[in-house]
Amino acid sequence: MKIRYAGLVPLAALLSACSAHPEAAIESIYTSLNPASCKQTIDKDRPDEVPYFSCSGVAGYLLNVRSVESGRLSIDVVNAAQNPFPLNYQYVVTRSMTTLDDKAEWRVSTQNGGLSPIALIVAVQARENAEDPSKITTTYLTIAKITADGACVTHRIRQGVKSETEVRRLADSARNRPCAPELPAAAAAIRQP
Repeated sequence: MKIRYAGLVPLAALLSACSAHPEAAIESIYTSLNPASCKQTIDKDRPDEVPYFSCSGVAGYLLNVRSVESGRLSIDVVNAAQNPFPLNYQYVVTRSMTTLDDKAEWRVSTQNGGLSPIALIVAVQARENAEDPSKITTTYLTIAKITADGACVTHRIRQGVKSETEVRRLADSARNRPCAPELPAAAAAIRQP
């Protein structure tokens, strides 16, 4: 009786190839969302010509911080080809008034000497108490996946529920997640006479 070990040679070659090309390292790079660090630009596409702030990102990307509705801010991820991808925080994070933390955390893959953004983590500060709209009631850590075809929010996590390591782990796998659904409309908007 003859025994063949046909699968061993290809398996050894595969293991050797995997060790020769290690998985891309993922790290964090922080950029500022502070208006003082960003360039103010007038949006000529809007009839009221509202200004927005264009903030530096990584690998040719920009983040445009926009006033999207009364008392609400959101971000457009702008790729190196200058294509904007709105994250629409006002629809997927909170329907309440918001501000943004002063920094953005980019999760980037480094491979062959180049950076490739894979996710963005931004803290969105919500003012969800209609009685006192000046008070921040909840801070959400938002994760947006970044792909060649666009960007969208995949997670909104109440700050403190998950550790920074857990949030980064979710960000690192965000490309495999669907975009977050829209939140229900505010109760006041639903009850129309």
